[in-house]
Amino acid sequence: MPRMSALEGTAVTGSQGKVLGSVAAVLFHPSEPRAIGVMVQRPRTAGVVARPPVYVPLGALTARADGLVFDGKSLPSEKDTEQFLGYSWDVTVHWAHMPVRSSDGGVIGAVDDVTFDFEGGAVSSMRVSTGILGDVAVGRLEVPGELVEGFVTDAVVVSATYSDLEVSGGAAKAAAKGAAVAKETGARVAKQAYDAGMSAAIAVGKSFKSGTGRRMLDKLKDMTREDKE
Repeated sequence: MPRMSALEGTAVTGSQGKVLGSVAAVLFHPSEPRAIGVMVQRPRTAGVVARPPVYVPLGALTARADGLVFDGKSLPSEKDTEQFLGYSWDVTVHWAHMPVRSSDGGVIGAVDDVTFDFEGGAVSSMRVSTGILGDVAVGRLEVPGELVEGFVTDAVVVSATYSDLEVSGGAAKAAAKGAAVAKETGARVAKQAYDAGMSAAIAVGKSFKSGTGRRMLDKLKDMTREDKE
């Protein structure tokens, strides 16, 4: 099953082997916990002039070891893809760095990555970041797919609280004695990450055409990115 982060940047080729673009973002259903398509950034005209992105449903793509293949010579029109889906791309959601909360309103963190079934798009797991400090203190939180409810109003909602979720990595992994303190620290920075993302929560499909959605999420990217040092 592919990870959202692994698909971003992946080449998309046509049926005749021509590169049509690369995946700029994975887009999710307006409310259900499943990926429904990708936003493809096409090559610049003459290598200079940027062109608007194209939206392609997952069902129109085939995953291969060297990238994604679209069954056609050129990418589909927006009208065709919306007819395929049955609704507008305007209502789709880019989950990366979105706030995450529990169904009872509790703060958890922000989406770090998502693993999903390419056939049908169902989410199998979601990794949640609580910001750089929280990730160092307790590691990222792992949410099983069955606990992910989907996007609701301003955040991705899960049927679990912060304390219910297991962590991967972080200082707490190596020092169990300090786990309780680290967990408390992680909870505090989770709220910071969540609050920072609230103004960017409604960053959906077409906002990325103008770059508005991407700019709005820059501050959350700084809080949730992998430490490359």
